[in-house]
Amino acid sequence: MERDKVTPNYVLITSMNFPSGGAGATYLNLFCRGMKANGRSVEVVLLKGHAFGNYKYTGPRKNITEDGIPYRYMGFVQRPDRSFLKIFEELISICRLIIYLFSLISRSQPFRFLIFNSELQYNAPVMTFSRIFKVKVIKFVAEIIDKSEFSNSIFGRIKRFGYNLNYKHLNKKSDKLLVFSIYLKNFYVGLGYDENKIMVQPNLTDFDFWKPEFNDIKYTFGYSGAPYLKDGLNDLFKAISLLNSDNLNISLLVIGDATFGKSLIPSLKEECAKLGISEKVFFTGLVEHSMVKQHLSECKILAITRPSTLQTKAGFPTKLGEYFATMRPVLATNFGDMEVYFKDGTDIVMAE
Repeated sequence: MERDKVTPNYVLITSMNFPSGGAGATYLNLFCRGMKANGRSVEVVLLKGHAFGNYKYTGPRKNITEDGIPYRYMGFVQRPDRSFLKIFEELISICRLIIYLFSLISRSQPFRFLIFNSELQYNAPVMTFSRIFKVKVIKFVAEIIDKSEFSNSIFGRIKRFGYNLNYKHLNKKSDKLLVFSIYLKNFYVGLGYDENKIMVQPNLTDFDFWKPEFNDIKYTFGYSGAPYLKDGLNDLFKAISLLNSDNLNISLLVIGDATFGKSLIPSLKEECAKLGISEKVFFTGLVEHSMVKQHLSECKILAITRPSTLQTKAGFPTKLGEYFATMRPVLATNFGDMEVYFKDGTDIVMAE
């Protein structure tokens, strides 16, 4: 059988959690399930250990999901907190990744790389290997990370330089791009990348899982996701404050927290106290996927409040598909590709 007529294996290389542990993990799990359902075999290579709040991964270094998707860790199975251990894990991961890449040469079937990672130190070896051994590469580009997300330290500046080099130059060396927004597609077309080699896929949603539950309504608004500054939580708090000042009994449930590192909730509670809405805003903290569904079903309206920034223009939130799948009304700020997919007043209620 000719080589180009054999169904290739796909090797998905990522720094996200898998198969669970946040929005990135949810997307990749659905993506892999879709690949398998369409007759493609895929295995997942995890560049970093599991990191999702206090939830610990207790499985082996090599494992397989309930859907039959194999995955393996290159670094530690659990991501460390301390800086020197993070650097140590990174070095181990890069070494194991290179060894793993060369182990692929002996495969009888052809294969392709799928890369969901924005860090130069991992992507450069993979891209070099792919060019030497003529392996095709498909890169995911989910968003543009704003410079404010990087620390001002020397290490932070190095990471930002590596990110920009990967984002603006190394991504262009891939055979195809899978981007999450029209903004990103236009960006790479502007850099001279072939438009026909770019696919826009803003979201993946498991509609069976998010099938609506009819629980008692406990909160007026619900918000789901890591409540970072870029997600506009402060604006939502101010809106809740203004509504309650007009003698309207408006409550808000915030579902989620930072997936790794220091909790965001204490500072958010301080902001609520300043606005006098501490008794109107409730926080679940970081919860597992099944609990997110239950909490959303307890809310009358679901909100997404991202400001219009470069980062939000380029990305597309996973939570939006989940919101719609619950069949609840959705209130959203007008950012990114919102007007491409939704009509204000018909599909969604938009706010500036």
